[in-house]
Amino acid sequence: MQTTPATKQSPSLLIAMALTLAALLFHPYLPERRLALTPTQGANFFLMPSAPEPGHSKFNWIDKNRFHFECVFGTEERRFNCNFVYMLAKAGSDTGVDLSRFEQLHLTLNYSGTARYLRVAIRNFDPRFSKAADGNSAKFNYIHLSPRDLERPLQVALSEFVVPEWWTTAYDLPRQYIHPDLSNATAFSIDLLGEAPGSRHELKIDKIEFAGPWVSAERWYLGIICAWLAAGGLYGIARLVHLQRVARQQRLKIRDLTANNVELRSETDRFRKLSTVDALTNTFNRHGIELIIDSLDMHIGRVSLVLVDLDQFKAVNDQRGHDAGDRVLQKAAEVLTGNSRASGKVGRWGGEEFILICPDTAPRSAAELADRLRRLIETTVFEPDAPLAVTASFGVAAMRPGERFAAAFKRADTALYRAKSLGRNCVVVAEPRESAGAPAPGGTAEPTPIHWIDPEA
Repeated sequence: MQTTPATKQSPSLLIAMALTLAALLFHPYLPERRLALTPTQGANFFLMPSAPEPGHSKFNWIDKNRFHFECVFGTEERRFNCNFVYMLAKAGSDTGVDLSRFEQLHLTLNYSGTARYLRVAIRNFDPRFSKAADGNSAKFNYIHLSPRDLERPLQVALSEFVVPEWWTTAYDLPRQYIHPDLSNATAFSIDLLGEAPGSRHELKIDKIEFAGPWVSAERWYLGIICAWLAAGGLYGIARLVHLQRVARQQRLKIRDLTANNVELRSETDRFRKLSTVDALTNTFNRHGIELIIDSLDMHIGRVSLVLVDLDQFKAVNDQRGHDAGDRVLQKAAEVLTGNSRASGKVGRWGGEEFILICPDTAPRSAAELADRLRRLIETTVFEPDAPLAVTASFGVAAMRPGERFAAAFKRADTALYRAKSLGRNCVVVAEPRESAGAPAPGGTAEPTPIHWIDPEA
């Protein structure tokens, strides 16, 4: 069995799909980015204030190397708090740590006391409004934790941090600056807040760690999509180069074959010209009609021509599409060929126009045939799924003895044009009524709209 390019690519495609599936499932298992705040040498952390006034809250390290401290709320304060601060920026620098790359804050705290809540805060320096001389101008992002939240290790989403109203009010910033921001964090703090003068509080911080993926899920999946796009682009370029090379080889072969087969092409053109059937409607095409006319030049008897034009056919193509238009043409051709005389020949003259060649047929008989065909087209159901009303106009003329086809066709075409001008869906005969053997005006009423004109008038 011959191996095609598609079968050659199948194993590679299957491998690529398997690797893609593995990549989609692997993201949750990627190692995380982590940043731990520890009491290592050189770390800048402290309690505030370091030298409290008499009657104010007091702070003492129990074990500084383990972030273990206590505080006693003073008796001269209306609001009591003690603060642990870990500086993320070096002394004298406004450049901190980009915490926006992380997603979670892992905290393990051991607390004893009666504080109403603990406030975890992160200061973020933004040069657009923060000033080095005003430490409070760094954006204040915080979250409140209840003491009961500390009974087990915590995982706090950084998206839970908010900016307090008092800070936004104090600095009166535009709305686009008041959302939480951790892109340049300069300080991390834990505050104990309460309202019990003289109460003692003890806090041991076992873990402060920021965690997040090295590559976010969005970037990971976007990378997979980009990889597929890049691979598809490279594959497309490779295929294009290959096809161009093949096409170039084929052109060379065709050029050689063309040079050696001029006679064959000439024969092909001759047989194409001899083709007499319209591929769409299965009626004679114009060449076929011309051959029929040539064979009738010496025919004994009268020959009538009937031109048929489907009314408002352009609207069918515009409203229903060319596929529907083709089906209407095919159905109309079936009506014409199925209801014409055995000796008659039906052809598609062009577009939506058909021609009937009626040997041994007088104009009156041709007009009656045309009117019967007109009624059949009018009552035929076109496009059954979405019924479409179709009518046709008819022009009739007789070929006179010794007359060329072009002259008779011109009279039939004039009659067809008159049928259009009379409102369509009618038959016009390019013969005087009396010479055609039709009933004179005022005689028996015609049951159908057949109009007679004198083409010489």
